[in-house]
Amino acid sequence: MATRRGRFVLLALAVLLVASLWRTVAVEREKRNIAAAYAQARQVLSHLEVEHTQLTAELTTSQNTLQQKTTENTTLQTELKGLQEKLEQTASEVSILQREHEQLRESNASLTNQLSSITTEKQQLEAKLSDLKELHLAIRAVKRKMSEERWAAWRAHIQAEREADQLALAAGNRGFVIRKGASTLGTGSKMRVQVLEPQAR
Repeated sequence: MATRRGRFVLLALAVLLVASLWRTVAVEREKRNIAAAYAQARQVLSHLEVEHTQLTAELTTSQNTLQQKTTENTTLQTELKGLQEKLEQTASEVSILQREHEQLRESNASLTNQLSSITTEKQQLEAKLSDLKELHLAIRAVKRKMSEERWAAWRAHIQAEREADQLALAAGNRGFVIRKGASTLGTGSKMRVQVLEPQAR
């Protein structure tokens, strides 16, 4: 009976010893697994820290780039607004120039018509002036002819009067006037009559 108990005790002790050993082995294995997992976790954490540092640097660079691009975008928007205003102003100026060009074309057409009318009128006036010159020359020729005819008629008249005077002198008392029964020859002052001949024009 005591022997069985001893066996049971020994068996129980053996079981406890095995259980204790197994538990110790399991704990050691778990510790090694935990240590390996911890080392792996530390490695992963270190890698993540490196990546975090890189990502932080990249994020900072990206933020700086974004800020720069935002500034450039603002500058470009300002320049675009200025260009749009200049474009609108240029379009307005082009519209004004087009209206002025159209007005100049109309003015040019009007001036061309006026010039054509003035040219025609000038030609008409030149023709009339030519006719007037010819008429003036004809009038001068007629006046000259009439003056020559009057001159010739006057000279013929004077010649006829002279001839009549000579005939009267030859037929009378040779031009002496008898006053109160006495001759006027040698008495008083002599009167001389000078006939002016017309001048030719």
